Amino acid sequence: MRVISGYLKGRKLFFPESIKELRATKDVVREAIFDSLRAWIVDRRVLELFAGTGALGIEAVSHGAKEVVFLEENREAVNCIKRNIEHLGISELCIVKKGKAEDSIQQFSSERFDLIIADPPYNYPSTRIEQILRNIMELNLLSDDGIIVIEHNKRNPLPAISGLTVYKEKIYGKSVVSYIRIVR
Repeated sequence: MRVISGYLKGRKLFFPESIKELRATKDVVREAIFDSLRAWIVDRRVLELFAGTGALGIEAVSHGAKEVVFLEENREAVNCIKRNIEHLGISELCIVKKGKAEDSIQQFSSERFDLIIADPPYNYPSTRIEQILRNIMELNLLSDDGIIVIEHNKRNPLPAISGLTVYKEKIYGKSVVSYIRIVR
């Protein structure tokens, strides 16, 4: 597994093979996400939920994000993220937190993020995704021009959330990447 693009392009990422339920976001999906955000992401704050190996947040750093906060519940995956950011020499731009997305997101209530990116487990219930989106809105975590990007199973469409709108969706096999903004 490698960084797909940006100034860290081609650099190796470690992947904890022992975590059976962990799946990496496909290269084509990571590339498409960051191609669409390329100029916009520079100097932005990013929160990666369900961070896994940290690949999405690391891509954000590689494209010029000023800070990335990684939130992951699995201890081994948290250690993998730390190993990846140390290996890449980007520790000063990264904060790694352990916790479940739906429970731990409250710790960021005094913060604002420009990009919140999430790649939950493939069969993650849409009701739990809905709760996370509601928490993002209630806690005012997203900046005014911020974007939420969620990869999800196309059989589990995203629920409608008051105040948010899906402005773009891309299908990649069985997965959908949804781009969401605050309704103005």
